[in-house]
Amino acid sequence: MIEQRVASLRANVREFYFAVMLFQRPCIRCGATVLTMLRDSWSKCGTCGQEFDPTVAFQSCPECDGALAIKICHYWCSTCRKAVRSSFCFDARVFDADYFREMMRDSRERKEAKVAEMRKLLAESRSLPFQPYSDFSDTLAAFVTDLDHYVSVPVVLEQLAALNRPTFDMSVYRQHILDLVRGCVVDFEGVSTVVEDRKLDRVFRFITAVFMEQDGLLEILQDHSGRIRLCGK
Repeated sequence: MIEQRVASLRANVREFYFAVMLFQRPCIRCGATVLTMLRDSWSKCGTCGQEFDPTVAFQSCPECDGALAIKICHYWCSTCRKAVRSSFCFDARVFDADYFREMMRDSRERKEAKVAEMRKLLAESRSLPFQPYSDFSDTLAAFVTDLDHYVSVPVVLEQLAALNRPTFDMSVYRQHILDLVRGCVVDFEGVSTVVEDRKLDRVFRFITAVFMEQDGLLEILQDHSGRIRLCGK
């Protein structure tokens, strides 16, 4: 309520201030004394509709009586080159529309030129179009075959025994995980171990889960904290 009253009082004071400042001021075109303020430092004649800056039209430098001109966000005396406060601005800074329009146009042109230059640099830096080898598909097929063969190669049990490491049987882990996650969501760390070595069991478990996700048997979910869950299908 208080803020509304203050705003209303401020508006009334502003209107009264401008009425006093424009009292008996003649229009620069028709000479009529029916001027109103459209906004700070911009008036309009109620008779002929002429709009103009009352600061430039009616105010002069208080020190040398020189004519005023607008300069970006303030008025200045064209004779003594000093800044002058406008009597026709109640609470806003004067706005030179022509100046800022020119600045905005220059800014747009600089930005467009920069974008054009960047596009030119990117176009010049592009690599040549990719030309696949005629036997690319055969090479890829051979690679997939070799990869399948590599993955399918059984681990030599004697070597694992020499390293004192348990064997990795993915089928056992697959069935173990399926029994737990089918139709529900299970915390990865909550899956019980298959081998005694918990660290190695975790590795075996994760490898199996990745392959199971590729096969569409489950979905691996990870939240922002890094916690992993296995979502059964």
